Amino acid sequence: MTTSPDNGKLLHDLRSKCSSLKSAAELYKDCSAAEKKEMLALMNAAAAEIVKILAQIEKA
Repeated sequence: MTTSPDNGKLLHDLRSKCSSLKSAAELYKDCSAAEKKEMLALMNAAAAEIVKILAQIEKA
């Protein structure tokens, strides 16, 4: 299977967002209540980006 340059970038972006989301999830348990709220917002944003990237990959 070959990947186009655009698809390669999308896969790179996907790995990056997934890694960020995983890291945030690992840190979440040690956050204060205020930090948890902020962390959840960041995790939701990362998850939304993951969904967008997956849709782009699916169209490619």
